[in-house]
Amino acid sequence: MELTHAAAARSIGERIREARKTKGFSQSDLASKVGVSQPAIANWESGIHDPRRLTLAKLADALEAPLDWLAAGDRSVAESDKHAAAAYIRRPVRHVPVVSLRTAALLARDASADPHAMAEDYIPVTLGPAKLVAVFINDPAVDLAFLPDTVVIVDYEDRSPDDGDYCLAHVSETPVVRRWRSDPPRLEPVSSEDDHPTIAVTSSITIIGCVRVSIRVH
Repeated sequence: MELTHAAAARSIGERIREARKTKGFSQSDLASKVGVSQPAIANWESGIHDPRRLTLAKLADALEAPLDWLAAGDRSVAESDKHAAAAYIRRPVRHVPVVSLRTAALLARDASADPHAMAEDYIPVTLGPAKLVAVFINDPAVDLAFLPDTVVIVDYEDRSPDDGDYCLAHVSETPVVRRWRSDPPRLEPVSSEDDHPTIAVTSSITIIGCVRVSIRVH
């Protein structure tokens, strides 16, 4: 794998993501090769925590990337600080605007729209991406993935989901969360019911952003 000078200064998580993208793997693909869950890959790439040395070696093999290059990346705050409380406190907190699905639809037409101007509430998270928005999901078409009154955090700067990712899409003037499938491109329900159709992706459908985290609200 060809490495650039800029890549040498990146974190471990960013290097895992770069190598995965270079290989053309989805997070689910890499998780299967390494023997972990897809959320574990997502957490490593987001810098929430780092893989242990043995797992890092498995990642290097699966990605055909030099182990010393992966291991030499900057450590996440949670891993570089041995004091668990201090590591948590020092993570940068982002206050993500909670908006309605109707408001989220505006981002399908204009990614530069400011969701803060339309926020109904805020939810604190420690994710890295700058363009985040939160919406409540109460959709039986994805009830096996998201229970009622689940908040999903959407990175609306990333409109290129990997196979198996969940994304927020604008379909027939309605924003919906579905699982992305790449071949052929389609939006797939994940439901306990059988009457929710798979949606073929056409030019009339806009991907608003990729789901990064879900939070169950009680």
